[in-house]
Amino acid sequence: MTTKEAKKFHVANLIKIAKADGKLTQEEVIFVKSVAIKLGVSSNEFNEVVLNIESVKEETPVTAEGRMNALYDILTMMSLDMDANEEEIKICAHLGELIGFTKEQVDKAIKLSVDNVNNVITKDQIAAAIA
Repeated sequence: MTTKEAKKFHVANLIKIAKADGKLTQEEVIFVKSVAIKLGVSSNEFNEVVLNIESVKEETPVTAEGRMNALYDILTMMSLDMDANEEEIKICAHLGELIGFTKEQVDKAIKLSVDNVNNVITKDQIAAAIA
């Protein structure tokens, strides 16, 4: 992801997925914070996203690598608590299409994640599933 807005939008989306099942686990918080750090989102920017999640500007990754990284993070967040509920799946499906994947690709990626919710899925496995 290249712009600050795209990075903040990605962090906001991960938070939305984490909160979708009504419970926020320590693992989910750690994952979101680690992604934010990896993306270079400062503590102040992170707090701004948390406090104003709905007002974060919608900006998606423009490169294929950025889109794949975003999809991987989205699916990882959905599966992190080893449960993928309907609301999380719905959000992931919307976000997958929003960042540039087809509905068919997103459905395949989600199915792979849901079918393997107790296992670690790699970006390569996701890429192979949606190719």
